[in-house]
Amino acid sequence: MSSSDRFIEVMGLMFQDGGDPRIAGRIFGLLIIEGRELSLQQISERLGVSRASVSTNARQLAKRGAIRLTAHAGDRQDFYELNNFPSVDVLGEMAERMERQAQAVRDFIEPIRQENEPAAERVEDLSRVFDHAAELLGDWATKLRNDQTNRRGQK
Repeated sequence: MSSSDRFIEVMGLMFQDGGDPRIAGRIFGLLIIEGRELSLQQISERLGVSRASVSTNARQLAKRGAIRLTAHAGDRQDFYELNNFPSVDVLGEMAERMERQAQAVRDFIEPIRQENEPAAERVEDLSRVFDHAAELLGDWATKLRNDQTNRRGQK
């Protein structure tokens, strides 16, 4: 197995570890390696998975902003390619997920406080952890986006 193939597999495992489908990570990894747009058929053949699975997962990745759908006049095939700043988009998505998790936890603070003050304090501490993680990830994404923009402007 080549280093590129191993990278694609590791990306799949990383996505799976984060709760996403493994195939989504493999698609993302393949597009990083290829550095160009690929049709659903090309992705399917390269990864050895069904076109339906590729289509479903590619649409999810596009919805999240990691990749984008492209089209060609007169061609009925869907093509996908990396977004301009996929690593930044992934960090931004992680920040948004942390914000949602903080809010979900925060919604329990007052109801739990009515039952058990020490437990409510621990729940509140957890919501702060999620809030801080969201802030850090959001700031990091902003810094990376600015760095990438500046590097492109220098070329």
